[in-house]
Amino acid sequence: MNSSIMKTEYMSAPVTALAFAGDLLLAGEGPCLHLYDVTSTEHLQVHQVLKHANIHGIRTDDGGKDCWNVALFGQKTLQLVQIRHNESAVHRESVLVRPDHHGECEVHDWIWDVCWLLPHQTLGKDVRQLALALGHNTVVLWDAKAKRSIREVHCQEKCILYCAHFIGSSWPDLVLAAGTVFREVVLWKPFGQEEDQDCVSVLQRITGHQGVIFSVCYHPPTGRLCTASDDRSVRLWQVAGPQQQVLDTRKDMGTVGQFELVLEVYGHGSRVWDVQLTQDYIISVGEDAQCIVWNMQGEIVKAFRGHRGNSIWSLAVSKQLQLVATGGGDTSIRLWRLPDSATPQSEAVGTSSTLDLPLSSGDFPRSLASCLDHLFLVVTDQGSLYSYNTATCQWSLVLQDPVYSSYSLLEVSTQGMVAMGSLAGTIKVFFISKPSACWETAVYDGKVLSLTWMEQSAETVASPGHLLSCGPEGEVIWWTTYTGTEAGIAVQKTATFQLPYSRQRWLTCALLSQADSTVVCGDRRGSLHCYRKQEGGQPTQPFQSLLGIHGKTGVTSVQMYRSHVYSTGRDGHYRQFQLCGTGQQLLKNNRVYKGFDWLEKLTFSEGGEVLAMGFHTSNFVVWSLSTNEPLLQVQCGGGHRAWGILPSSCQGALFSYIKARSIQLTKGPSISGNKRLILKDSLHGREITCLKFLGWATNNEGAQHAICATSSEDTTINIVALKYKPLSELVVLDSIQDHISSVRCLAVCPQHATSGSSQCASSPKLLFSGGGRAQLKCYRVSVSSRCGSGGGRNRKQRSKKDTCTAQNMETNTQQIRHLPKVDVPVKETQGCTSVDRLSDTSASKSDPGNNRRVQEESTDDHVECHIEYLTSHNLVERRKRKKKSGAAQLEEEEEVEMRYMALTAWQGRQGETHAAHLYFVAAACSDGFLRLFVYDDRDRRMRLFCVSDFHHHCVLSVDHFFTTTPDGTMHTYVISGATDGQTAVWNVTPFLSSVYHPTHHDIRVPEMVEASAKVPQILSTGTTESQDGTNASTIDSPVLKMKLNSGFPGKTSKLKMDSPDVLLKNHQSGVNAVSIRRVDSDHYLLASGGDDNSLQVTVLAVQEDTPNEPVIVTMATSSVLSAHAATITGVHIVDNCTILTTSVDQRMNMWKCQLILKPTTQCHLSFLHGKFCHIADIAGLECWNDECGQLYIAVCGHGIQILSSTHL
Repeated sequence: MNSSIMKTEYMSAPVTALAFAGDLLLAGEGPCLHLYDVTSTEHLQVHQVLKHANIHGIRTDDGGKDCWNVALFGQKTLQLVQIRHNESAVHRESVLVRPDHHGECEVHDWIWDVCWLLPHQTLGKDVRQLALALGHNTVVLWDAKAKRSIREVHCQEKCILYCAHFIGSSWPDLVLAAGTVFREVVLWKPFGQEEDQDCVSVLQRITGHQGVIFSVCYHPPTGRLCTASDDRSVRLWQVAGPQQQVLDTRKDMGTVGQFELVLEVYGHGSRVWDVQLTQDYIISVGEDAQCIVWNMQGEIVKAFRGHRGNSIWSLAVSKQLQLVATGGGDTSIRLWRLPDSATPQSEAVGTSSTLDLPLSSGDFPRSLASCLDHLFLVVTDQGSLYSYNTATCQWSLVLQDPVYSSYSLLEVSTQGMVAMGSLAGTIKVFFISKPSACWETAVYDGKVLSLTWMEQSAETVASPGHLLSCGPEGEVIWWTTYTGTEAGIAVQKTATFQLPYSRQRWLTCALLSQADSTVVCGDRRGSLHCYRKQEGGQPTQPFQSLLGIHGKTGVTSVQMYRSHVYSTGRDGHYRQFQLCGTGQQLLKNNRVYKGFDWLEKLTFSEGGEVLAMGFHTSNFVVWSLSTNEPLLQVQCGGGHRAWGILPSSCQGALFSYIKARSIQLTKGPSISGNKRLILKDSLHGREITCLKFLGWATNNEGAQHAICATSSEDTTINIVALKYKPLSELVVLDSIQDHISSVRCLAVCPQHATSGSSQCASSPKLLFSGGGRAQLKCYRVSVSSRCGSGGGRNRKQRSKKDTCTAQNMETNTQQIRHLPKVDVPVKETQGCTSVDRLSDTSASKSDPGNNRRVQEESTDDHVECHIEYLTSHNLVERRKRKKKSGAAQLEEEEEVEMRYMALTAWQGRQGETHAAHLYFVAAACSDGFLRLFVYDDRDRRMRLFCVSDFHHHCVLSVDHFFTTTPDGTMHTYVISGATDGQTAVWNVTPFLSSVYHPTHHDIRVPEMVEASAKVPQILSTGTTESQDGTNASTIDSPVLKMKLNSGFPGKTSKLKMDSPDVLLKNHQSGVNAVSIRRVDSDHYLLASGGDDNSLQVTVLAVQEDTPNEPVIVTMATSSVLSAHAATITGVHIVDNCTILTTSVDQRMNMWKCQLILKPTTQCHLSFLHGKFCHIADIAGLECWNDECGQLYIAVCGHGIQILSSTHL
């Protein structure tokens, strides 16, 4: 192992530079240059053009027919490449990137701008020169061929620059506009009059900004200069006099035209990073992740949103293609089309007008609904029903009935069938095309509380309609409507349901699953109920109820898409369920974005685009979940009013609502098929905090994909697949947004094989996630390949790989891709979500017939991900307070402001059947506690059963390992490292035994921190609700019976660990990472890295103090005090003699560990190999091997970099 080679397989980082070259887009991502075809949005090529620097700027120069000379620069490095078209080659190879001569060159200062200069007559056409603007207001004349400096000119104003921009294209005419640290732009000519020591005088100082200047742009045809600043403003300056004066070197310096301020605009919510000028527009991007297009009058023409996270770092404009390209900190690249007109407009906001409805005196509209694709229906106070034809803009009277005066419900089905309900309990049903042929009957003694047309899982034009009516006392009647009869329409009573008691006891939405005739109903209380039709006269009770699943404000819609049920509510969440024999099983909890608290419904297009409709404050919003941007916004006053929408009319999207007894109509752009051009999709909006390898998956072409889970400060978890050929690509399979705060850590545990599992679902994983606000969550993740054409040809290949790869993950599940998800507003009682409390785990499998049907609709060969939400645990603190003086003390619960810093997970004892369903998690906590949790997969509960406050400091890292005594008894140890520099080794076997055998109570002590919260109830057959609001179902899991009497309900006793078995004081400050590996049957190698930049290695040995009672002792230590130049954030022991470390200094170091066990234990560390990583603020390190033994190394921070090592 004398040499080691690390090769970058994939890297995704913030996009810091963009430039157009014809119909190509050049993107700088870290040190790599990516080429995209703008017309086809295809990723053509990627080349690493810089060694140790990131690309911060790209400058192109036309080099002839289908040829461009490109200057790439970043930090102090410059690289020249040439791009050529090769029309005879295939499309992917039709663009050739040729690095110029011997690679990159380096100058002595930071490069802010590069300008290709016109060939000088005395030098010849083959000699190309460049001008470089350096960080201390210096300009260098550079020989591109000889790669050397010809001349260096300094400005009289010597200061640090924040930006620079060249004006002109030849050395004699060149002017530098430099943005200084003193909040001004300095204009000077490198070719100007020289003073002592080659210093050049300043031509003009442009002042006015209240912050440093981040960007300067000049438009030669108009003589306009634009600046962007830290003060959130964009300013436009116009040269006074002839536009050519500023570039005319024949004029005296004092007579050169001066720039004057003509426009100052504010529109960004934060700092403005970059600005570009065209003939008609100003385009700016900033820290608020907005791209704003302004006209020359300072009005916002368009504001583009879509990037996740905080910043758009790069901007490019193609005047030829009329396109704007933006690159963000979320690693995505998006294209936006410039507007055809400079008239102020907003792409998402429509134009409103008032519809004049001819009504008699005293009459006014009460209810409104949309019908088919061109009608709006309005019911007035006097019982008149009008229809408005959006094509002809004409009103017509449909019917008039005084029975429906003063109070009237109006519901319209997708087939154009209208249902009306009255105050007297009367229901009328008819087709809008034939209102005279109606069905009407008196149903209730009181008023009709709600009418709902049920969504159908397989609805056709000939399908009968299904209407649910709700009256007093929660009585729900199922009506089936038939057409084609002599009377025109026939309505038959099908079944009667009974809603559970609540203060607001009526339906809001319903879904009919035709596969098993299950009716899923949502009510005003925010609950979901499942019914099946039963014979007999008594109302049917729900066989499952998810009480308060959408809070207390109501469920707004229930619909089915690709065999999954989706519900939306006024809590801002949409949830995905699997419908099975026992009811609904919650798979995922989702939210559109923070503040979007009134979600009305989701719409799914055939192309996979998902739209969310609802209300954000007083605006009606249509939001694209696929592109993360608003498609329509209407200022309507909020959701407490009658409204209707026609999303795909011939006039675009039409939204109508009633406000102040008048009917308003808003016309907006079409929201169907309105997809943006996304060259590269986003990964995370903020820093990536953790990355974990899940396993290998094989697609139907036989190619293997590495499946990983990533977590981020943006509260999301992504399941990604890395494919290597023909170009490395990271595909986001699915996303989780359950957490309400940042996700700091992940832990993966293979799940035990169940008796009903098949060979095609070989290795599902349990994924535990922890983060801020004391949230700990658990999911089941499985991955499968999509079965498309050619799948049969590769079955033998896949089965062969399965036999040699134990981590292959395949399953027959189907999941929607790129669907944003978010947090669960449901709290847990001692960590158990009641949503899944009574769910049958065997019901998580989708119906095979439905899965085959869905898979046949898919055409690509990517792998798919199936995520199932299992449970979560929240820590809360109970405090007593007095509401008023002299009043009784009231208990209130407050969320603990604690963050999980690290997690490690392992399975229960494999040899014991009673423990096969148990999984354990050790958590390092910011409040100084080390906590142990147990997850029971039988009833999906997670419990905190053991704590330790030994460290008294923030616990940063945690790991675990196993030992085995001669009699075969397995012992479990947990390692924890804290900010006090101490590393502790704990024998947790006795505490685990109390979980396996819950009758032993001899070591229990009262818990120091409370762990309980209120939850919504789930009622099912054989389950009742107790008086204190908790679920009274029988609990069979042994670990859930570990409750002792305490001062108030819900408080439980926990085990407490007093002192560790081994305590190491190796670091001066925080221990950020620990890793342990078994060397032989009795020896273990423990490595740790900390804030003191040191790497510490300890050899531990297992000895038997008493029979079958192992003792851990320290045998030898070794350290490297300055292993890195900054904090070590990742440590991994690859094998018995190799250790990897990463740090925020962006280095990955490989260390050789020479271990001698006999006759005396010795350990020596030596540096083996180092690799520069292009990811800033490295936060995590993960390693895995493929079936051939190839080692893969992944680091994460502000992006992801995956490397392969061939040293083994």
